[in-house]
Amino acid sequence: MSVVICPWCQSEISQEEGQEPDKICPVCDNELDGYRTLKLSLGEEEEEDAYEEEEAPTVSIDDDEDLSWMEEEALESSEELEQFEETLEELLNEQEVVPECPSCREYMVEAGERLISAEEFKPRVPESLGVPLVEAPFKLTMYVCPSCFTVQSALGDTHRQRMVRSLSEPGAQQGGRRNGNA
Repeated sequence: MSVVICPWCQSEISQEEGQEPDKICPVCDNELDGYRTLKLSLGEEEEEDAYEEEEAPTVSIDDDEDLSWMEEEALESSEELEQFEETLEELLNEQEVVPECPSCREYMVEAGERLISAEEFKPRVPESLGVPLVEAPFKLTMYVCPSCFTVQSALGDTHRQRMVRSLSEPGAQQGGRRNGNA
């Protein structure tokens, strides 16, 4: 029994002796013959990859063509990406709280605060407490994901502490027991 490893999903595919090898991976439905790569020659002699099993199709570009714009664009984009990552790391290191994005699990960057006024917010008053959990005006800290640009907000520190204090007061606990919610 021989084992073939899919180059796409890294799954092990067992094959019986005497049986013809699969041409398509049963897990990811990609061809098992190898990657379909495209090599570009930019006028410089490139060394052949010693580990390459199959010859990949090659596209040659005339030396007469001006490829400096491609090289400059690639260099600029890689420099921009490096600068972006460095700046992002600095911003994340400055933050006290670094939440994960609920969509893509990247770390989120603090974008600022938003003040919610009494006109914008109508608090819910739980029967068990008799007072609202949060009263306006209050601040929300806004976070932005640098990967998928999801925006998330969290209650500001001062108002978090105020909410914890209101929930831990003896009246709040008695009110919860009185209604059978404790």
